[in-house]
Amino acid sequence: MNLSVQRLDLQDRDSYGKNIEKAAQALLTGKIVAFPTETLYGLGVNAQDKVAMDLLYSVKERPEEKKMAIMVANPAEAKEWVRELPPIAEKLMNLFWPGPLTIVLVLPDMATIGLRNPDNRVIRDLMKCAQVPIASTSANLSGRQPAIDAQQVIDYVGDRIDVVLDDGPTQLRTPSTVVKVYEKTVEIIRHGIIQEERIRRCIT
Repeated sequence: MNLSVQRLDLQDRDSYGKNIEKAAQALLTGKIVAFPTETLYGLGVNAQDKVAMDLLYSVKERPEEKKMAIMVANPAEAKEWVRELPPIAEKLMNLFWPGPLTIVLVLPDMATIGLRNPDNRVIRDLMKCAQVPIASTSANLSGRQPAIDAQQVIDYVGDRIDVVLDDGPTQLRTPSTVVKVYEKTVEIIRHGIIQEERIRRCIT
């Protein structure tokens, strides 16, 4: 196991801010950070750092065609990535953000981008402190069971990453729902904690 991996306790209020700063600094220097969301633990890197992005794909053993989600601090930040949001996307953001919904949008060049506004103080504080976009994926090897606490992260990938923010088990312990939004339709890419029926009902 990588003896340099740092497990930072976030349940100690006195050291919480300092540990968030340590993780933010790790992101800014190209390191991989594990953090909780409301659903599962995730692995993240600075989305503006191509070397760090490539490293995370390698660590995950994830095909590069399977893009990672970009974490955004609020719905307004989505427009920094997609200039014109389809009305359906805006409606979903208003209804389910912050929360366990990843929204995949089609860009003008037909590439896609997945955006998520998580409902968890740790990742939101990390984004605020680092001031860089965070590309994220679940904390596991590709195709394996995702981690719901810091110890599982260490067991799965502790020899491959740099920092683990430990805030105890995640609240929901179920993956986020992933939808792909077109101009007038929605495709369910991954079934998760938000049921498809609820999404369909909300956009009709």
